[in-house]
Amino acid sequence: MFTYIKLKNFLSFDDVMFDFRHGSRGIKNFISIYGENGSGKSNFVSSIDFLRKSIESFGMNMVLEQAQDILGEMKKNEVSKEIWDLIIRNTSILQMAESCRMIDAEVDTLVEYGFRVNDHNGYYILSFRERFVYEKLYYFTGKQSGVLYEIKSDGEETKISFSNKLFAGKKAEDEIKEEIQKYWGKHTFLSIINKERIEKNDHYIEENYLPYVFDLLDMLKDTVVHQQTLNRADLELPAEKPGNLLENLSKGKISPDRELMLDQSEKIVRDFFTQAYADMKDLFYERRKEENEIAYCLYVRKMIGGELRTIPFFRESAGTKRILEILRSLLGAFCGVTVVYDEIDNGIHDLLLKNILESMADEITGQLIITTHNTYLLESMNIRSVYLIQSDYAGKKEVKCLDQYPRIQSSNNPRNMYMKGMFGGVPIVDVIDYDEIRQELDAGFPDEEGGG
Repeated sequence: MFTYIKLKNFLSFDDVMFDFRHGSRGIKNFISIYGENGSGKSNFVSSIDFLRKSIESFGMNMVLEQAQDILGEMKKNEVSKEIWDLIIRNTSILQMAESCRMIDAEVDTLVEYGFRVNDHNGYYILSFRERFVYEKLYYFTGKQSGVLYEIKSDGEETKISFSNKLFAGKKAEDEIKEEIQKYWGKHTFLSIINKERIEKNDHYIEENYLPYVFDLLDMLKDTVVHQQTLNRADLELPAEKPGNLLENLSKGKISPDRELMLDQSEKIVRDFFTQAYADMKDLFYERRKEENEIAYCLYVRKMIGGELRTIPFFRESAGTKRILEILRSLLGAFCGVTVVYDEIDNGIHDLLLKNILESMADEITGQLIITTHNTYLLESMNIRSVYLIQSDYAGKKEVKCLDQYPRIQSSNNPRNMYMKGMFGGVPIVDVIDYDEIRQELDAGFPDEEGGG
């Protein structure tokens, strides 16, 4: 789970910190981030999306090469520049790093992630410009905490410092140093050791590496990031947990040996939706056995026009279908997973989302971080879980937890106070005068003959 995140020269953040620590009590499991449009909520999610993808940069390169092979066979005019740019941004970690830098920044971009895994605290720092120039991991080494590794480059020389506990022998250390000389800068060290673990057998890894160095990697692979941006809407990096729930809960095909998972998914979906919706009485999967697969499709029995009727789930409203889409990810927070959801309220009724999140807040064993405009949550949510991104007229950002405001008392309604602008993080605009705009609309365009 994340304990804090510091961002410098990252997108719209020049220097901010999101602190999710809860004093001596540990880490906050449920975090809701508010702010006006353009305040940086999605940029915050991008910082976690970037970290999550950075550890898999070698695999991303393979995807890029495959895409180039496929698209290279197409006619040039069939592949737009926008498509190419989108592919490269999502399959090249350096391109992604470049897109994360603050516009016209003259110094390095720095991201720092505090985390807690297996009751041990640590932090990870990454700094970059055109390439990665600094990387450091501080974490548990077996009996105490310390720097596991630190790598930095001045453009001419790469300096490497390892904890003497990181490797079991000199041979493994020398081999990884060769990999660093070959790849670091274009890839992070975390991605290099992730590649090592994939390529080498388990026995080699166990014999040669300090096992704690993989704790952060495992945490990130179990992190769900769902991001909505203009160019990459509804993109999700899924986690392997929960392992007993289908990835596609609406319809699909599975092998016969996974039918028990289908049964479990059916029970979970039924329990959830029949409690969330008064008119839904039952949900079930219609199954069709094929040669080596089972095709399934979700159906719902619900009250319509005074009668119980059966309809396929895909005929439900967009908001109801969206809830099904996010259900698996949300339930991951019950399995120790960190779930990060951008604009979770998109398309979902405010009161329904409020009920869903309120009901699960006390059951979270992992961490659920959301960005939202749903102010109804403020009426019942613990103020320690609420964060506001404030922006002044100079574009300077500040992140504050609601419990940092001394004016809140038990008798106050945080939602009303927020809507009145007492905490910031809400749009402050002048009245829009449409007179000139209407005149421009009425003016029309000059005709082609040059007349008015």
